[in-house]
Amino acid sequence: MSDETQQQLPEPSIELSDAGPARKKLQIEIPPERINAKLEDSFKNLQGEAQIPGFRKGRAPRRLLEKRFGSDVRREVFNQVVGEAYSEAVEQNELRVLGEPDIKDFENLALPDDGPLNFEAEVEVAPEVELPELEGIKVYKPTFEPSDDQVEAEINRYCQMYGRMTDLEEGDESQPEDYLTADVEIRSADGEVLEERNDANVYLPGETPNNYKGVVTGVVVEDLGKTLAGKKIGDTEEISTKGPQRHENEQLVERDLVLAITIKQIRRVQALSVDELVEMVGMENADELRDQVKQSLEDRAQSQQHEAMTEQVTEHLMDKIDIEVPEKMSSQQAQQIMQRQAMQMMQQGMSQEQLGEQIEMLQASSEEEARRHLKQMFILDAVARDRDVDVTEEEVNSQVAQLAAQQGKRPEQQRQEMQESGQLEQLAMRLREQKAVDQVIEKAEVEEISAEDWQKMQEAKAGEGEGDAGAEASSGGSKNTSKKTKKKSKSSKKAKTEKASESGGDEGEAGGSDAE
Repeated sequence: MSDETQQQLPEPSIELSDAGPARKKLQIEIPPERINAKLEDSFKNLQGEAQIPGFRKGRAPRRLLEKRFGSDVRREVFNQVVGEAYSEAVEQNELRVLGEPDIKDFENLALPDDGPLNFEAEVEVAPEVELPELEGIKVYKPTFEPSDDQVEAEINRYCQMYGRMTDLEEGDESQPEDYLTADVEIRSADGEVLEERNDANVYLPGETPNNYKGVVTGVVVEDLGKTLAGKKIGDTEEISTKGPQRHENEQLVERDLVLAITIKQIRRVQALSVDELVEMVGMENADELRDQVKQSLEDRAQSQQHEAMTEQVTEHLMDKIDIEVPEKMSSQQAQQIMQRQAMQMMQQGMSQEQLGEQIEMLQASSEEEARRHLKQMFILDAVARDRDVDVTEEEVNSQVAQLAAQQGKRPEQQRQEMQESGQLEQLAMRLREQKAVDQVIEKAEVEEISAEDWQKMQEAKAGEGEGDAGAEASSGGSKNTSKKTKKKSKSSKKAKTEKASESGGDEGEAGGSDAE
């Protein structure tokens, strides 16, 4: 069918209505003239190409083609006219669509023998965001300067991070920051077995960053580190908890659960001595190590400062802007948020191993927390569009190279992995948002304050209930965590210590990951 012929055909009838927060309903009617013209074109093309025994190419009768290929042609035409009508509806109504449409009863829809084709689709759309005044926002600029005590604490963290993983013997008691291998049986409150996992990996969290809260096979358990501390190989502990709002096993969602955890193995990280660490990273002596660590902390302080200012702008916009987001996350939105948070943690210097330890916590985070992240994504996208911000391929490649250096991989390998996982698109979005917020900071009313005053402000805010440590850790949004560390030297000695310094993870978690 030529473009001119298609333009002469009747247009699809399109009705648009609201279907809920950030959702639209499209009721579409495709006129029979358009369907018949598309069928006629398809059979003409088939007639010219089909090889039917007993007939020369292009000479097979139409009725024979319809008998042999009719169902395939009709399904192909159905997909074409539905796709074209949907695209026209989106374009005409200038919808900013998120993800694929949900076409009602799609599997049972087919071309009618006569008359129009009617179908209904619901689609998630980006909400309209009315931005407040973006100039003159009050922003505090904390000055972070590493002290000698912080340098020593960081060296101790390295010693734990690079420590050796050892197996405990029978009779030895577990403690927070240990790693368990356990058989897990999940039952409902009335005793029905809902799931069984053999040889599940269970990390016993310490006091920081989540106040002993941990995850067992995707289920959040308060005080997990405390509850399982003091247990031995062969012990079984039963823990009552509430199922998460999202889980791959729908039977567990928001139900009262009992987790029976039978310990089979306990592993613990044995920290290195400072001398062992010096030798491992290739330094001459402990003084050289301290100098290198101090430099890394100074580099990280710059990132901390930028992160603190960025979060103030983001929080200001979140407080000032009221938009509707979907009440229930779609699987696509949940996956996008997951990739977004994982990308943020990667930019903060977290290794793939450490990321793995946080993924379950991210997956088990509340629906409310996920909706907050979705709202933030819409708002920052609106700021970027308002400021006409774009990201170049060179900027993406530069960030990929930094991430590759942190992960100890080749840039092309890092890019390929991120491409396959969908993280490359999220990286471009994160860079675009950062550039947009940076433009807002340039026009902000900035006041420098000491690190001590900044800490007091954060503690006061947490006391007012505005900051939750567990949610912050699960989202990778700690206010004192660096996004990235500038590399001032490419020497192998510095690379090893900077990689450790960039890691924003919990001491015990980092230790177990790198030791493995």
